[in-house]
Amino acid sequence: MIGGTGALGRHICAALLRGGAYSVTAVARHEAPVASGARLVRADLLADDDNRALCRLVAGSDVVVNAAGAGWRGTPDQMDSAHTVLVERLLRSLSPGIRLVHIGSVHEYGEIRPHDAADERHPERPSSIYGRTKLTGTRRVMEAAAEGRSDGVVLRVTNACGPGAPTASFIGFLIERLHQLPPGLPLDLELAPDTRDFVDIRDVADAVVRAATAPVTGFVINIGRGAVHDVPTVARELIKAAGFPLERVRMRAAAVPGDKGRCSAWTRVDVRRARALLGWSHTRCLEDSLRDQWEAASALVRSTG
Repeated sequence: MIGGTGALGRHICAALLRGGAYSVTAVARHEAPVASGARLVRADLLADDDNRALCRLVAGSDVVVNAAGAGWRGTPDQMDSAHTVLVERLLRSLSPGIRLVHIGSVHEYGEIRPHDAADERHPERPSSIYGRTKLTGTRRVMEAAAEGRSDGVVLRVTNACGPGAPTASFIGFLIERLHQLPPGLPLDLELAPDTRDFVDIRDVADAVVRAATAPVTGFVINIGRGAVHDVPTVARELIKAAGFPLERVRMRAAAVPGDKGRCSAWTRVDVRRARALLGWSHTRCLEDSLRDQWEAASALVRSTG
C-alpha cells in the first residue's frame, strides 16, 4: 500500500485487513499510525530513485495500491513527482501478474457541464496542474495495461469526505475554522457556489478492495456518489454536525472567476461502470460522513491539545 499512512491509505489498509485475505504493508515516508494489523515500512519513494529498492519492496505482492499524492497544497514539481514520475517507476518495477490499483481523481476530467454526469468516456481536459499531473499518471497505467506490461486499474475518485479525510479540502478547511474560532464570535464564510459529488472515504476503500480481485485490467472506473450537493448546503450540514449555532453563521457567495455569465463549478460522475464491474455503490449518506469527519477531527484536536 503506497501512501499507507495517508488519509485514504489508512482506510484502504483497514478494509483489506478486514477481509482476512491479505497481509498488508503500508509504505510511507514518515513514521505515522497505521491500521491495526498492518506493517509499516518507511521509504521515501519520491526522493529515492533507486528502482532496485522499489522492486524489492513490491516483489512477492499480489496487489499494490498506489494512493500516494502531493495534494492540493503541493508545488508543481511535487505534484509531477508524486503523480507522474512515481507512477512510471512503479510500473517499471511491477511484474505483469501483480494487480495495481491506482487512485486517480475526478479533476482529471476538468470542466463538466452543469447537470451532466461524466462517465469514463468524458473528454479529459483538466484545467489545474493537479488534474493534469494526475491524468498523466492515469494514462501511464492505461498504456501499460494495453501493452500487457501491467495488470492495472484506475479508480477515479470524486471529492472525499468522512473520518480522516484530507485536511487540504473545503470540508477540512471549514473544520479547522470551527476549531479555531474564539468562543462567542460569529463564523464568516465566503463560499463558492460550486456543486460537487462527495463520496465517503470508507466507501472508496471498499471500492479498492473490490478492484483488487475483479477482472478490470485496463479500466478507468469512476468512484463517487453519482449525486451532487452545493457547497453552501454542505457547509450548513457540517456546522449542524459540529453543534455550532446556525444563527451565528454569516455566509456570502464568493465571486465566480471569469465572465459574469460563467456557471459555477459542477462535479458529478456516472457510477454505472463501478456497479457493473465491481458490484460497488456508496453506502453512507453525506450527513453521516460529515458527522463522522467532524467527530474524528475533534477527537484528534483533543488528543493533541
